[in-house]
Amino acid sequence: MVNLIHIGPLTFDAEDRDTWSAMNLQGWKGSPPMRANAVDRPTGEGAFGSTKNYRAARALRFEGVLEGNDLATQQGFEDAFAAIQADGVPFPLSVENDLGTRSLLSVTLVGEAEIIPDPDFLGATVTARFLAYDPVKYGPEVPYSTGLASGGGGLEYNLGSPSGALYYGALGNLGRVTVTNAGTADVWPVVIVGGILDAGFYLQCLETGQIVRYDRVVPAGSTVTLDFRTGEVLVDGVSDASTYVTIDQFFPVPAGGSITVQFNSLGASSGTPTMTVSAPEGGWW
Repeated sequence: MVNLIHIGPLTFDAEDRDTWSAMNLQGWKGSPPMRANAVDRPTGEGAFGSTKNYRAARALRFEGVLEGNDLATQQGFEDAFAAIQADGVPFPLSVENDLGTRSLLSVTLVGEAEIIPDPDFLGATVTARFLAYDPVKYGPEVPYSTGLASGGGGLEYNLGSPSGALYYGALGNLGRVTVTNAGTADVWPVVIVGGILDAGFYLQCLETGQIVRYDRVVPAGSTVTLDFRTGEVLVDGVSDASTYVTIDQFFPVPAGGSITVQFNSLGASSGTPTMTVSAPEGGWW
């Protein structure tokens, strides 16, 4: 089973000992710690509990080896590792094996990216600590797409057909998708809507009735992206459009469950408006 550890742009191979080798990633297996805040009962045994507790950030400690074939190569390896998060921006970290890839979406370096050279060989041991703000590990995103609801055909006359079967015309479209999450943690979808929608649109979770409404034209060739986890809303991936979201009941895909998302137009539409809902499997694995 091949294990690749991707730390931002760097890839370490748990099997290959010739270049970038991954030796250990503590904190990857198992769950992040639960925040159990207990307040002692002043006049009785035990403590006051809570109806629900939440997970803390996930702490990781990485240890690897850099081995170059010559001094210049070794120096390049060390410089690249020392430059982890050089721009200060948190980055994704993932582990890949024969069963697939699981990722932490946003981690930050804590302290230094330490490099300990081997005085006898061209090589070095490297260590670093990371903190994952979102402790959930995610699988690959799965997209689900639909257009607006449209009617289908009906029973057409002449009732017969060359095959001898009745013909009911073209199938309709309900304008909805069912999004599943087989993991053990709730996940939040990303929705991309394309025009033409003259007055905007709204999305509804049919199981809960929650609505996300966008009151602005979506012109031809333009898209609106809504990140249900962060609440970010972008037009064409660039311009902030969150002010046009007039109802923001962002909803998750529950652990081990599914939701049905209905795509609705506000006002007139033309062309082929589409909604694509992308959601990964997520868990505390």
